[in-house]
Amino acid sequence: MDPSTPVNVAKGAAATSVVAGTFAALHGLYRGSRHPAPLALSAGANGGIAGAIFFGIREVIVSPLLQTTLRRGGPAQEPSGSETSTSRPTWTQLRTHHLLDSATSGALTGAIINKWRNGRVLAGARTAALLCTLVQLGFNELGVWRIKYVTRKIQEKPAPAPLPAPAENTSEPKMSFFDRAMSLIGFRKLSEEEYLKVLKKQRDEALERIAVLEREKMEKERAREQAEQLTSSEQP
Repeated sequence: MDPSTPVNVAKGAAATSVVAGTFAALHGLYRGSRHPAPLALSAGANGGIAGAIFFGIREVIVSPLLQTTLRRGGPAQEPSGSETSTSRPTWTQLRTHHLLDSATSGALTGAIINKWRNGRVLAGARTAALLCTLVQLGFNELGVWRIKYVTRKIQEKPAPAPLPAPAENTSEPKMSFFDRAMSLIGFRKLSEEEYLKVLKKQRDEALERIAVLEREKMEKERAREQAEQLTSSEQP
């Protein structure tokens, strides 16, 4: 047995009890009853008992039995409440989910309750099976409507707009007031390329000047050495 089966049975019984008690209270108020609470409590208790019997039979006996039987019938067949199929279910499968399980469990529950109350087994089974089938069909249709609604909302959601591409800066850089004033008297601001050429020219001129100075220094030193040699040779 699935470990979650007792929890599912308890949830189903509680939901049935709440629905039955609420419906009985509203019906009592509609009929003019001044004290609908006892009626609601009685209906809630009876609904809880019926829900416990129904969900207990369906989750413990009927659904596992149908699952085993249909699995033996062929690998392509799946029970109405099976969740083992990995493929995406169709709308028909969603609408018929648990229909056979609920009809069978409803028939057994109706037969048990009517046997205990008045002994009319067949009438109780037939009525309960029809009622449970209609309730399960309505519940399935509500689930299908919810899936379609969510899918439609997701499809209608606008896609995020792409970020605009940064505009290329094709305009020339703006001149400051000082640059404009200097341009009026004949001075112009150099671009980076022009400034780099000026620096290279200044570097070349400086290197040439350094070479000339070094050559002149070497010539002076050589002339001084020659003069010293001549002076030393003339002395006795």
